[in-house]
Amino acid sequence: MTIEVTETNSPGWWIVKGVKKLNLRLPRLQKLAGYHDGEPPLPVPVGSGASDAFRSFQKKACTNFAELIVGSIRERCAIREIRTAVSADQVDDVAWQIWKNNGLDVEFSDVLENMLALSDAYMIVGQDEDGEIVITGEDPRQVVTFHNPARQSEVRAAMKVFHDSDEKRDYIYLYLPGERQDDGAMSNARRWVAYRDRSGPGKGISFSPSTYVWDDTRGGVDGEELNHPIVPVVRFRNRRGIGEFEPHLDVLDRINHKTYNAMVIAAYQAFKQMVIQVDMDGATDEDGNELDSIPDNVLTTDPGSWIQLPYNSKVFQTAQADMQGIQSAIKDDIRELAAVTRRPLAMFAPDNESASGAQANVEGLIFATEDKQVRCTSALVDVLYIAFLTLGDEERANKAKITLDWKPASRYAVTDKASAAAQAVTSLAKRTIMREIWQFGPEQVAQAEAEAADEALLAEELTGGGNAA
Repeated sequence: MTIEVTETNSPGWWIVKGVKKLNLRLPRLQKLAGYHDGEPPLPVPVGSGASDAFRSFQKKACTNFAELIVGSIRERCAIREIRTAVSADQVDDVAWQIWKNNGLDVEFSDVLENMLALSDAYMIVGQDEDGEIVITGEDPRQVVTFHNPARQSEVRAAMKVFHDSDEKRDYIYLYLPGERQDDGAMSNARRWVAYRDRSGPGKGISFSPSTYVWDDTRGGVDGEELNHPIVPVVRFRNRRGIGEFEPHLDVLDRINHKTYNAMVIAAYQAFKQMVIQVDMDGATDEDGNELDSIPDNVLTTDPGSWIQLPYNSKVFQTAQADMQGIQSAIKDDIRELAAVTRRPLAMFAPDNESASGAQANVEGLIFATEDKQVRCTSALVDVLYIAFLTLGDEERANKAKITLDWKPASRYAVTDKASAAAQAVTSLAKRTIMREIWQFGPEQVAQAEAEAADEALLAEELTGGGNAA
């Protein structure tokens, strides 16, 4: 049965709109992914006829600074604890169990990496056959959302496109929000699933109403009703909607191009040309006859051979090119890249920065990390809010009371922690000292408190304080 696509706001109409939006932004995302994966454009464009050796030589000139720029923030972002209206100031065990069951320590790290590299990333909240919450991180090359332009936090529709190589099918998942009813209440959101048989993923994303059919096992043409009125797809958007290194692609290309030029010069210098300068006037051979030209075998590589040259001949090799200028230019470009990305220069060139300068630049990285934490907090709160709505847990589904605590963006030496903890004993509670100064996570705090209680009990027994006899 052909999927209806002409009716405005119908599921088929949204699919056509979603596929078009995905295809429009796919080239840009693929380009950014290439830089991040260490496959940037080659310094010198080549055609299809270029040899593999030449391509390989150019590839060796490409340094993956893009991944370093992304990883420097991603590695500093990790959730430490989650609190809700139910748990008040304590860690919410239900929320933390959802986090752990879905492996969100790793899943969120991948989402954050996509957000930083490709500007957008997504999470989808659902349920499995047993009713357990399933939260997945999604690639922006497969997922797209449509937002209310007046209120970006309101998602009007969301779509995911992917290929299942085991079932040999292309799938499209479409999510639409609930609608306002006559009594003012909101109906629940719905999910539609369409598919077509296909042996391989193919190139690009395409949709034809005549080749796709609604999946009858997942609601068919009417779709499946969810447990809440909200589209369960949450977007994680980077600052200004661009990748972390996207404004600096020209600097990255410039570094790779200069490195390539240096490699070319070094490769040619490895095979220096030997030059013979001869005064041809009066030059004769061994028989005394005048020479019109110098024979090709004047210089031989046989170690046992003798070399005879005409009188006044000069033999020398080409001079070595000065590489210092190119190397200095590359270092200057790297210094500029560190400045515009607010990354410590020591990350790119460890020997080129003083201790005080390195510390100042680390502060810039910390501020950038905290900015990402603020942006991701809003999206993660939405994810947990939808998860609680899906479970029907209205008490925990209070967005204003869902709080995320991040691990500190900066790390301190053990000696610094010990000194600060000793000074804070009289002004802060032990739990606060463990969390804020020792930088413990909730499990570490609980374990430390349990061990302290055991030690106190053991000490009481050893001193006889607990024996009244």
